[in-house]
Amino acid sequence: RERIAYLERRLPDTLRRAGCLISDSEFIRQEIITLLGVAPQRVRTIPLGVDPVFHPRSTPELQPVLDRYRLAGLPYLLVVATLEPRKNLARMVAAYTRLPAALRRRHPLALAGAPGWLSADLERAIEPLERAGQARRLGYVPQSDLPLLYAGAFAFAYPSLYEGFGLPVLEALASGVPTLSSDRASLPEVAGAAALYVDPEDVDHLSVGLERLLTDDPWRAAAVTAGLLQARRFSWERCVDQTVAAYRAALDG
Repeated sequence: RERIAYLERRLPDTLRRAGCLISDSEFIRQEIITLLGVAPQRVRTIPLGVDPVFHPRSTPELQPVLDRYRLAGLPYLLVVATLEPRKNLARMVAAYTRLPAALRRRHPLALAGAPGWLSADLERAIEPLERAGQARRLGYVPQSDLPLLYAGAFAFAYPSLYEGFGLPVLEALASGVPTLSSDRASLPEVAGAAALYVDPEDVDHLSVGLERLLTDDPWRAAAVTAGLLQARRFSWERCVDQTVAAYRAALDG
């Protein structure tokens, strides 16, 4: 509430004073224009990039980190997200629970992310899966471990309800991991044709998507290639160059 109150108090003046506004997705740019009434010519879209540290890796390279998280040798389904309602994790777990038991045993759910807020529903939903050995909470994961957790995953799921960009999706694609994404907000901009899209509010649709993500081998093979190509479209060098250009244009103006 405090953050919302601060933004409501201070954001209008910021929008009036700014010579240029930068958005990291076209989706957010359109929201700035339509919801906040900013003139289109004052808002630039500059996508984020993906660090080269996110890339496919060999089994020996992955082993030490996966051993530490007790994931070595497991074809796990990875989710990376702060535990908060916007990430839609309670529905994600409900959809995963509807998968055949044999599929859940074969592909345990690995949830990496720091505690957020209003996560009681998620805690209740995931506890039975943990007791059955079909899910594990990894908690906060250091940045140095994340690239290896991505690269070691059998698949990655990100059914978020609202994103300004969606960096985890891009990191998974760059790691060569078949990816499921929600069809909302900025995520289709980031993943392009490389991800499997679902309605994040439809648990049945999400469950069907998860089953295909884990079992459709021809789609998975194509998705790895498409994901690596899609990720190459985003670089921090390009982001920096476009940001510098935006500053220069604002100063010239």
